[in-house]
Amino acid sequence: MRPIDVKKLKYKDKLASKRRRSFHIKAVLIGVAVVVVIVGIGYVLFYASWLKVTNITFEGLTGGHQNDVQKVVDGALGRKILGIPIGRDIFFVRSGPLETDLISQFSFIESVSVQKKYFHTLKISATERQAEGVWCFVPRPLGEARSEGAATQSSPDCRYFDHGGVTFGQAIQSSGVLLLNVNDLRVASASTSLTTVDPRFLEAIQTVVPVLTGQDVKIKNITIPVGTYTEFDILTGDAYLIKFSLDSDIKNQLDIFRIFRTQKMANGVFHPQYVDLRFDGRIYYK
Repeated sequence: MRPIDVKKLKYKDKLASKRRRSFHIKAVLIGVAVVVVIVGIGYVLFYASWLKVTNITFEGLTGGHQNDVQKVVDGALGRKILGIPIGRDIFFVRSGPLETDLISQFSFIESVSVQKKYFHTLKISATERQAEGVWCFVPRPLGEARSEGAATQSSPDCRYFDHGGVTFGQAIQSSGVLLLNVNDLRVASASTSLTTVDPRFLEAIQTVVPVLTGQDVKIKNITIPVGTYTEFDILTGDAYLIKFSLDSDIKNQLDIFRIFRTQKMANGVFHPQYVDLRFDGRIYYK
């Protein structure tokens, strides 16, 4: 048997104990340091004013619309997770979802961007839809059967529409002096969306209006009659109707009207009750 030095064993035990104690102290210090760093970062991110959004600027929005958008943005900035106010920290402002939310909530916004201007500013830049006219719908009341003849008795739901046919905002029925006015007297079904206008009629109207305007024909309003799928009437400033049909080529109808009007006006003042262009190559008037 080999002799054992008891003193050396005790020394090794003490050395190992010191090392363990030193390791534990270092681990505790590192843990405390990590906690301090995490708490510090959390404080800087969520509670300190260094990264807090304190200013919101707007571009391209009118006063009333700006106030509406401000409320939604303030709501997004007030967002909390587990009670922690992360929404107002500029690092955690989610530009993409906020842009999507604004477009979905406000039909008057055509496009919008949310830019972060570090460290305290959000810039909201928007393009508002430009009204091309007012489109008045006749909605069908839910659960109520109505005849087509009764449609004209309903209060119209009038909305602005842009060049693409997207409706936005509530409008009053106008005489067409400032904005083109379209009275769609067809009864809308419960499934009919009022967020866009009928694209077939819109395209035809957008073809007709500039041509007539170029011929010095003033347009008072446009009516899509009850029960029709293809016809619309234009009431002129001289109080006569021009009847058009989608079943016939619109440009040909306009050419026929131009020739007819030129010939009639050459013979004196022209005051018909209506001019009917709905039939290919023919014109009827009274």
